[in-house]
Amino acid sequence: MIQKIHFFRLQCLFIPIFSALIISGCGKGEVEKSKPTAWLPDTKAEQLPIMGYQGINFSGSKEQIKNQFNCTEYELTLSCKIKVNGNEDHVWAIYNESGRMILIKKELGYFNKEQAQQIIERFTLKYGLDHEPTEGQLSAFNAGLRKTKTYLFGKGQVAFQVGRSLNNRNELMLVYYFPEDVGAAFANSIQN
Repeated sequence: MIQKIHFFRLQCLFIPIFSALIISGCGKGEVEKSKPTAWLPDTKAEQLPIMGYQGINFSGSKEQIKNQFNCTEYELTLSCKIKVNGNEDHVWAIYNESGRMILIKKELGYFNKEQAQQIIERFTLKYGLDHEPTEGQLSAFNAGLRKTKTYLFGKGQVAFQVGRSLNNRNELMLVYYFPEDVGAAFANSIQN
């Protein structure tokens, strides 16, 4: 009789634990499926010069882009959420004082070495690598003396940058798309 009571108690303990393990295992696949995937550019070659990004054309006026993509305006900047293949893509379109778009910026969040390497490889296939940080620039960045490390593609029209946050505790990843002349000027500043 005592053995039956112990066996019953063990069953009462193991059944809920075993059920919880099974349920958590079943839900795990759904959680992994719902995780947002890291942004990666496609590898389809693009003809230079680049005219814009995901339908946002560099020659578009601020009002036109704002209305077309339902962007939020912040003085010289537009915050735009656009649909790309069913996914939402958030970019910043930045204008100069004369109303010309000079930059489309995409923030990718905290530095992830694997994702960064994939982005560099894909941009190299897509546009061609024009500049990567020198050993001295990398050493200065790693020592905290330099705030950014930048890779340039497509004759300076596309830049992938890893930069330190304002508090210098985190590294953030950014992608910049430039009109041709602005990209050339940016490339000169980075390479010098």
